Amino acid sequence: MINEDKVALMTRMAAYEAGEGKKDAAVCSYFRSDYVGFQVIKTWIGATLAFGILVGIGLVYKMDALLESLYGLDLDGIFGLAKKILWVYAIFCGAYMLVVYISAHIVYARAHKAMSRFHRELEALEGHTKRAEEEEE
Repeated sequence: MINEDKVALMTRMAAYEAGEGKKDAAVCSYFRSDYVGFQVIKTWIGATLAFGILVGIGLVYKMDALLESLYGLDLDGIFGLAKKILWVYAIFCGAYMLVVYISAHIVYARAHKAMSRFHRELEALEGHTKRAEEEEE
């Protein structure tokens, strides 16, 4: 005899396992600190590349003023510009990495919660199976 509760549970579990379950399993395969750290490092590399591209575009845009500073040997202006760029870089990376740090914690917590629910449902399914075997005997 087909147990409708068991079929519904198995269907819901199979749908989760085929879709979001793969992503959640990949996230939960790491420790929380490793997952968050890896996401922050990836973000730092990406933010550094993006900032470098933006600074390069800005320097090309203001090339005439930069060359005037170089020809006039205005080292205070050059060092001031470099200091300003470093501060903006620190703020840009810091803010972006903070957002990623928080979001990575949230993603990990949701994935862990979903995987815990999946394992509870798996145990419940096992309980249904044991009860069905006992009733058959």
